Amino acid sequence: MNHIFTGLLGAAMFIVLSTGCSPHHLVILSPDPDGHVGKAEVSTDGGKQLLEVPHGMTTVSGRSATPSPVTVVSQEFISATFAEVLAIEPAPAEKFILYFHSNTTDLVPESRSTLSTILSAIKRRGAISICISGHTDSTGSVQLNDDLAHDRAQAISDLLVLQGVDRMRLSVLSHGKGNQLVPTADGVAEPRNRRVEVIVR
Repeated sequence: MNHIFTGLLGAAMFIVLSTGCSPHHLVILSPDPDGHVGKAEVSTDGGKQLLEVPHGMTTVSGRSATPSPVTVVSQEFISATFAEVLAIEPAPAEKFILYFHSNTTDLVPESRSTLSTILSAIKRRGAISICISGHTDSTGSVQLNDDLAHDRAQAISDLLVLQGVDRMRLSVLSHGKGNQLVPTADGVAEPRNRRVEVIVR
């Protein structure tokens, strides 16, 4: 079915499946785990159809056929129609945010308890991939913040390893003062940007 799609216009999840022995295929736009809904264009030689509402569906019967008008289907329809596929679908990734004191790799008190929550998620899921990305606020030089963001991420990685997490499952990234959680001008000491994000898959 890859040949039917010309592009993705935003973050989205698709359900693209044949309907039994029928040559028709269903394309359903589903919200991602945090509820965000992107947009997607389904394109064939016969025409195009834009999906941009939650659970919007179009039917495609072949490369030369025009995609059907968009209809909105219920969660019950999705659950019943795609029960077997949904049963084996991996659980959505879990995301955690840890905050730090200014210019340090020291967690603020409220974030210390989050470490145990992260460890519980890793064990419960049997996680095979844990992505740890460090960030800073926009004060200081680019190099200072790149180093500090990396040190923060590495500190969390080391803490997880000390608690028995396999280091081979960990990846450490540094964003410095780029990719802010709260957009600010340069030189602003925004506490919510002094963070490490941990994504458990």
